Amino acid sequence: MVKDRMGRPQSRESFQSMIAFCVSTSMHMAIGLTLAFMLVATQGNGSKTLRLSMTAEQSSQEIAPLEISVQPQPEILDTPLDPSLDLKIESTSVEVKAFLDSSRTGSEGTVRTSVVSPAVESAPGAIANESAKRAKSKSRASFFGAEADGNKFVFVIDSSGSMRGTRWQALCTELIRAIQSLSPDQEFFVISFDASAHPMFGTAPPKGEFLMATSKNVRRVQNWIRSIQHGRNTFPSSAVGMAMRLKPDAIFLLSDGEIADNTIENLEMWNQVLDDDGYSKTLVPIHTVLLHSQVGYATLERIAKENSGTFTPVRARP
Repeated sequence: MVKDRMGRPQSRESFQSMIAFCVSTSMHMAIGLTLAFMLVATQGNGSKTLRLSMTAEQSSQEIAPLEISVQPQPEILDTPLDPSLDLKIESTSVEVKAFLDSSRTGSEGTVRTSVVSPAVESAPGAIANESAKRAKSKSRASFFGAEADGNKFVFVIDSSGSMRGTRWQALCTELIRAIQSLSPDQEFFVISFDASAHPMFGTAPPKGEFLMATSKNVRRVQNWIRSIQHGRNTFPSSAVGMAMRLKPDAIFLLSDGEIADNTIENLEMWNQVLDDDGYSKTLVPIHTVLLHSQVGYATLERIAKENSGTFTPVRARP
């Protein structure tokens, strides 16, 4: 006979049932805890809740559910960052489109990142140097010291009777030198004048065209100059008008005397236009040269001044 704590008699079957209940409860709790920890190990971060409900197989008594909460652990990198790692950004401007979480902002944001590199910091200096190089290498022609920019030039030369002798020799020498000094991308045309205009090789525009300064063309010009017959009068107007029809970048006009026609008045019509603001604008700069004379000084100076050119008086050598 088995007695309980109060000394009351208890049957053997009741005592065995109690022992079985306790063993079953312990086994269920052990299995439940094992499953809980296995579940936590197989899941990622985040809060995990495991509910265990255990009942006695041999009893109708219920056991309260057991709740286990596992808090997420911070992610730990297996390998620390290498402090010697050096990230370099080569681009100077990066524009990144950042799409923000629509559930929070409902809009699209733009992130702009600018990185100043040595190349950018030195850009103004590089641009200035490049501009200086271009200015220095700009195409140019010179004639008796007068200089003009461009690639197409017309030489309008006086072939009147007063140009005979040393003046003509000086002109021919300088003209050939000026043509030979032209670069491969530059071209020329020559027109002589007395009472009328005489284009080189006797061919007027539009059939007469600019030539490159090749050795062959230089020899042709030399032969043509030797063939020129000096005429009467100093009338450059028709020669200047012929030069304007060629639409050059600049005109060199040379004479040794007073211009006796209406060249000044014609140039006011041919070579002057009004810009958008109503101001007078020169189409082609005209650079004048007075050769070995004082006659015609004021006229040639005026032509240069009114046509955006330079005036160069050349004295005879003693």
